[in-house]
Amino acid sequence: MALGATRGRRPGMTMATDPQSTAMDQTTPTSTTADANTWLFVVVVAVAGALALMRAAAITLTAPLNGYVIVLGVLTIVAGRFCIKIPGRSATVSFSDIFVFTSLVLVGPAPATLTVAIDGLWVSVRQRDPRAHRTLFNVAEPALSTWAAGQVFFLVVSHVSTLTGTPDLMGRVAGTIAMAGTYFLLNSVLTDSAVAIESRQSVSEIWRQNAAYLAVNDYAAASLATLLVRNGSGIDLEVVSLVAPLLLLSYAAYKSAATRVEEAHQHVHEVEHLYSATIETLAIAVDAKDQVTHGHIRRVQRHTVMLADRLGMTDGTELKALRAASLLHDVGKLAVPDYVLNKPGRLTGSEFDRIKQHANTGASILTTVEFPYPVVPIVRHHHEQWSGRGYPDGLAGDAIPIGARILAVVDCFDALTSDRPYRRKMTDVQATAILLEQRGIMYDARVVDAFIELLPELRRGDMDVQQRFQEGASGVPPLPSPDRIAVADDDRVTTHALRRAGRSAAVDVARLIPQGECCVFVPAMSCEWLVPAYATPAIGEVLAREPVRIGEGLSGWVAATRHTIVNSHADLDLGDAAQRLGLTSCTSTPVFALGDLAAVFTVYARRPLSAAESSTIGRLGQELGLNVARAREASVDLSERAAAVSVA
Repeated sequence: MALGATRGRRPGMTMATDPQSTAMDQTTPTSTTADANTWLFVVVVAVAGALALMRAAAITLTAPLNGYVIVLGVLTIVAGRFCIKIPGRSATVSFSDIFVFTSLVLVGPAPATLTVAIDGLWVSVRQRDPRAHRTLFNVAEPALSTWAAGQVFFLVVSHVSTLTGTPDLMGRVAGTIAMAGTYFLLNSVLTDSAVAIESRQSVSEIWRQNAAYLAVNDYAAASLATLLVRNGSGIDLEVVSLVAPLLLLSYAAYKSAATRVEEAHQHVHEVEHLYSATIETLAIAVDAKDQVTHGHIRRVQRHTVMLADRLGMTDGTELKALRAASLLHDVGKLAVPDYVLNKPGRLTGSEFDRIKQHANTGASILTTVEFPYPVVPIVRHHHEQWSGRGYPDGLAGDAIPIGARILAVVDCFDALTSDRPYRRKMTDVQATAILLEQRGIMYDARVVDAFIELLPELRRGDMDVQQRFQEGASGVPPLPSPDRIAVADDDRVTTHALRRAGRSAAVDVARLIPQGECCVFVPAMSCEWLVPAYATPAIGEVLAREPVRIGEGLSGWVAATRHTIVNSHADLDLGDAAQRLGLTSCTSTPVFALGDLAAVFTVYARRPLSAAESSTIGRLGQELGLNVARAREASVDLSERAAAVSVA
């Protein structure tokens, strides 16, 4: 058995785990050191193995040379290199166990113990594993297991033969069972314990994975070895001549079948990978389209999976479905118009009806994918309510799929604790109060209770994710200051025209809206920021300190989508300063010049604007664009004249 290279058996034994899919290698693939607990366990096993090896060496060196020792030793090492992987398991099968047990029965525990120790050392050297504790374990553990199994065999044979008087039958049968059982228990338990300690997993979980296969194969190999040995004096060639063809035929048939099954498993893995790629592609598309809830689906998936685990959901198919559905629950938003989906303001009734269609639309989109697990019902019903007043089908109570009930609670909480264009985010306490208020009405009470209990752990997980993100971004240079943004991307003609026209527009705004404020933002495209070309004094200092990223806030959204927004919230641009200044309403319109976005004109007021006032703001935005266009055309004319003069 080889630690790390195997999981449950040393390489070359009847069953050994696949070297490329071990729990230990997956946990610490490049580690060359082990922690104190691993070393302590390995040292204990190594001391016991060393005692067995010293005793075996003393016996072998003082005994006459036996040709069977060399032959069986070579066969053990050679046979260990021809293995068949058990389909669906991280284990392999070979015939080398037969020769180990044959050596135990025929020439005694001492030569067999030395053989398996040499084999373990050879495997570690051949795999070039730099981890000393693994090499030490791979030599000591098989030696200890083999030595103990041999001692038990001869002890049981002796006692049973004395009691029954039938040394050639009952004694050898009982001895074979005891030998196989001892070897199996020591080999599997010691190896699985070492792997569990190093990889910080459960010993029982690892042991259960392959225990049945190991036990059956150990007993089969021990039984065959006992048949091959003729009365303990030599190998029965008649038995060999009868058994060898059967073994070769079995090997060929099993390898062929195993190859086909492995190919089928590989196909399943490829299909699952394809589904995963499809899920990720759709999730990226949704996240990119919905700028308002950017990052929402990733958090929802993380929290949904953890909540399902807390609720005791263990069915693998349901978990896969929930993991996929939590990423794809908003895929129907791909069919919702951008101006509705990313609207930085409250939705009208008809707009909300368009949003509500995303659950049904998403289910229709995913139906064409034909997932092998029930993703569609979760996506379709994640807006159903426990009381039956949800959409699209009005399901109630337990009729709603459990995955949809879990997703509904997580989705609601994340939405409440995230900024939206029409409101600031709530605190966890405020959002929790709403969940408790709707417990048993909109949401399954059991799911709500489990979520609130889990919330502190979820938040710690969010902080860990954020910390890893910040560590990964630690090499990114800091954002440029507003002055540097303006200087770096300053189209002087445009900016000068907007500053002059902005002052004129501010006068009109002051006449139209008492105590109103306005700003003309210039897009600094290379940095993806908006900076003020002109702003009224009350808000100028605030906006100069905190430039607006394109796609964020109200003015940033207008720059990104080129849609006018009327009577949204002023704090989306101004933050806490909006309340201090008494500004509550915000209307913003894109400014175009010669077909390009030249600026964003935003007006902040103490009350919502009327339709006539909003129309006037739009007209002022058009006039700003005309001023920029004239300035650009004049600049081009001057450049052409200068070029003509220089040519002349």
